[in-house]
Amino acid sequence: MRTPADRAARHAFRSRRVWPGLIAALLLTAAAAITAVEVISAWAGHPAHIVAYGRVRDWADDTAWKDWQALAAASGLTLLGLLFLGAGLLPGRSRLVPLHGDDPDLLMGVTRRGLKDAVAAAAGDAPGVSGVRRVRLRPRRVKVVAVTPVRDSADLDERVGAAVGDRLGRLRPLPDRSVSVRLKHREV
Repeated sequence: MRTPADRAARHAFRSRRVWPGLIAALLLTAAAAITAVEVISAWAGHPAHIVAYGRVRDWADDTAWKDWQALAAASGLTLLGLLFLGAGLLPGRSRLVPLHGDDPDLLMGVTRRGLKDAVAAAAGDAPGVSGVRRVRLRPRRVKVVAVTPVRDSADLDERVGAAVGDRLGRLRPLPDRSVSVRLKHREV
């Protein structure tokens, strides 16, 4: 069940996509400034000609919409616009994983690396595990690849999963994650 504290933590730690926004803002500001200078100087009777729009106008007069140059230019600008739109609308990957809390005024989070290290330590401490090869964090799942010298590991994956689940239960990351464990056999 999501509480107001959970929603506040998820919102506070959401990725902001600063670089795409900054690049888009700079490009739009430069285009607006050049347009303003061109229009104002043309009204004053002395066009600035910062952009050689005469060549662009001549090219546009001589080029049909079906020509490959016009289609390529339109496709490139459309792709650039969709890229900026996608970067603005789609959430990025946050640097912090929010932790469940009961107070909306107290927000807690852990780095992705810190959560991976905590999961790896819990899996490595399970009896019968000699090491952890990899931990992958997914939005709703944690995947652990553990190394064991035990040949017959009938319920070892369940014990490792329980140890990792217990650690995740104490940390309480948002959203809740299920655990999947894969064991690799290695002689000691």
